[in-house]
Amino acid sequence: SIVDVQIHDGKAFGEYVAGHTATIAQAGGRFLVAGARGEAIEGARQPRNMVIHQWPTAQAFLDWYHGPAYAPWKPKRMAASTADVILVQGLIESAASPSVSPGFTVVDIEVRDGPAFGRYVQGHVASLNAAGGQFLAAGGRIEVIEGQWRPRRVILHRWPSTQAFRDWYASDAYRPWKELRHSVSSANVALVAGLSDAQKAERRMP
Repeated sequence: SIVDVQIHDGKAFGEYVAGHTATIAQAGGRFLVAGARGEAIEGARQPRNMVIHQWPTAQAFLDWYHGPAYAPWKPKRMAASTADVILVQGLIESAASPSVSPGFTVVDIEVRDGPAFGRYVQGHVASLNAAGGQFLAAGGRIEVIEGQWRPRRVILHRWPSTQAFRDWYASDAYRPWKELRHSVSSANVALVAGLSDAQKAERRMP
């Protein structure tokens, strides 16, 4: 699940965070990103505070979201903030990050030329892998849970750090593929810092 949230009442939202976190762990969810400010890399969409969770299955999220454990916390969040919430079909589990904060990129992309975009997908993967990038979601099923965001196709990457993404994005290895992508699609790309295992332990987050 990807959450883009605007907080109106910091104190109340802090109480929500402290109170509902245990319910996520009980449902098998874990935090990848917890409230870091997103940075717009491409596109007109301006990300706000972002939260990204990973769940065992889509049904595990839906059972939690609609279930009794989260029921008292959801209205508290809605009173303290507004949010866009989407559920995205994933590919693999995010790698561990013992001490360094990983980076994540959320890509909402509209493809104008399918065959050419297919060449981009096949061609850029080697440079992404070499930079330590990892596909967590890539064009799978999307369900809008809350808000006005209507993504077209979502790609979620994990990076060893936000700097690893920046270095790859500006690299000679990626440059021709980025030019091809720009010619056949348009995208909103947001970069956000995630949580290391050490940070999650300190904050008592799953």
